Amino acid sequence: MSAEVTDIRASDESDISSTAPDHQTTIVNRSTMYQLMHEELARAHAASRLEEAISRERAYRLVAARRAARRAERSAVRARRLLALAVVR
Repeated sequence: MSAEVTDIRASDESDISSTAPDHQTTIVNRSTMYQLMHEELARAHAASRLEEAISRERAYRLVAARRAARRAERSAVRARRLLALAVVR
């Protein structure tokens, strides 16, 4: 009978040891999953901020280009006016 008891205990221990890594693996997988989720959230946030910065930079360049175009137009008008005065005199 003691051989049977030993065999049962050995099989119980092997069942416990086989389930322990699975449980530990589940915890590790869940931990990894949450870490990856947070990393993905951080990446999405960084991408969003980068898009906002690029959009802001484009808007700034557009405003600067329009300002330069207005300045060039005023200079062209001034130059035509001076040329017209020079021709008249």
